[in-house]
Amino acid sequence: MQSLTKKIAITIITGIIIIVFGAWGMGDLFSDGNKNIIAEIKDKKIYTKDYIESARNYVNQKNKTELADIDHSLILNNLLAEKIYEKFAEDMGIVINDDALAYYIQNIEEFKDEDGKFSRTKYEKYLLLNNLNVIKLEEYLRKELIKNLVVQLFTNGISSTNYHLKKIENEFLKQVKVEFYQIENGEKITDEKIEKYFNQNKQKFSLGELREGEVAKLDYKTLGFEKENDQFYKLLNSIENDVINNLNYIDLKKKYNIKTILIEKINRNGINKNRLLSEQKQFTEILFSLNENFKTEIIEIKNVKYLVHLKNIIKDYEVKLETGIKKEIQNILNYKKNKILAKNITESNDDDIFEISAKKYNLKIENVFFENILDNNKIFAQKSIEQIFSAEENKVLSINEKNKIYILKIKKISKNKNKIDNLDKILKNQTKQEFKTLILRDLDAYLIKKYPINLNERVLNQVKNSF
Repeated sequence: MQSLTKKIAITIITGIIIIVFGAWGMGDLFSDGNKNIIAEIKDKKIYTKDYIESARNYVNQKNKTELADIDHSLILNNLLAEKIYEKFAEDMGIVINDDALAYYIQNIEEFKDEDGKFSRTKYEKYLLLNNLNVIKLEEYLRKELIKNLVVQLFTNGISSTNYHLKKIENEFLKQVKVEFYQIENGEKITDEKIEKYFNQNKQKFSLGELREGEVAKLDYKTLGFEKENDQFYKLLNSIENDVINNLNYIDLKKKYNIKTILIEKINRNGINKNRLLSEQKQFTEILFSLNENFKTEIIEIKNVKYLVHLKNIIKDYEVKLETGIKKEIQNILNYKKNKILAKNITESNDDDIFEISAKKYNLKIENVFFENILDNNKIFAQKSIEQIFSAEENKVLSINEKNKIYILKIKKISKNKNKIDNLDKILKNQTKQEFKTLILRDLDAYLIKKYPINLNERVLNQVKNSF
């Protein structure tokens, strides 16, 4: 099923955008008797087998070796959304019969030939190439069609008004000129304050579990060949088979005379014990997917195969107050001071506070002009640009960008007077889309309230732990 989202370009708005944990009203927990049921929505049930199948599809689709809490949230949310839509469609009398599903499938572009007609050959070829069966694919598409119909039921007929068109036009053509400076406080922090902060926040500097390993590049040169030939591929295949059969690592190296190099101690983020991003970070994911039972694996990176072995697991690496951490703490404490300074500047009633502060702290004032809200000037992130465009003229505000604090002043707001092709069409489409978003947001809230969820947390946690 992984290819459904990768290769079938079907754009369907699901209505329920994401039901984040805790956003829906959770019903009473189940009795211990329902050991195969994860959740109930009215008479609709989500079974453990449904969750396991969805999780496996998710793993394949995302190319993951393990699932984090956010992954499990997304998997569960998708299953819940499917059941909510299924129940709502039943209540609304929406039925997808075989003829409706056939019509829908026949109009998917991926299944059409050069003349734009449905090709049974292309459809069957797709099933074969992606190891799918007709029942699974059509079940998936039936659910997607239900979502599509529910959304269309609530959003069809949306039209723009002159008031909203004008409002969108003003936002679309808005231009902003800004002056800014970065607050830079490099004040020296005493060793006493640094040590005190470290002792109070040791856990913050923990690298977590570290792993150490060995790696060997499995190309024709390292395996003793002058070029890639049949003998090379036979040897490579033999190595792979021995790894699959869990041959002892030392015996494996001896058998094929494999020369390895050490993979330094790194944590899950690829950070080494010196708190730097490791040059061997590409092996992080595979190292943390290995365990005491399966310590060796072959992976492929950019068309090159590597033999990777887990050598050591350091559960509790002791963190010491060394130069790198001292520098981190100095930056943290200075950043806190800069935040306080920024707060004092932006909350001041003095109309000239922007210029006064720049002069007082000897900060260079720069300027930037935004042609529109999507203007990527590579100084500020999109979220910050949206904050700038929502501010009024002469407003002083602070923006945090990658642990840097900027003070900005909105110098001038203007309107783009240049001719833009198809502007009326763009504005109408954008207005409709914004109306549609608001309607779907309200639909989300309505469905979540109408169909309370009974969640069996014990069973859910058991299934999650199995991954």
